[in-house]
Amino acid sequence: MEIHCPSCKKVNVDAAACTRCGCELQALQAIAQAAMCNIALGKNTLLAGNFQDALEHAGRSWHLKHSPEAAKLAFLANVCAMNYHEALLWYSRAIKD
Repeated sequence: MEIHCPSCKKVNVDAAACTRCGCELQALQAIAQAAMCNIALGKNTLLAGNFQDALEHAGRSWHLKHSPEAAKLAFLANVCAMNYHEALLWYSRAIKD
């Protein structure tokens, strides 16, 4: 998984430490992994018709990492739950990135 070093901004792939400056990246990798797991869980719950749980997983992912995938999942969950005002807010977040 790609991680941008918070110190020197170098893109690192599957490295425990930045290959340029040596900054530790394990915590950032764990956060990114947790965000991706929440998106996967959210997609599964959305497909199962549990829109509220899908929205909760999307929100958890968003709080860990502001990704377009998390915003899109929250948008879809809100549309399915007919929460159109909230869906518009998530839509605007999804198209920013």
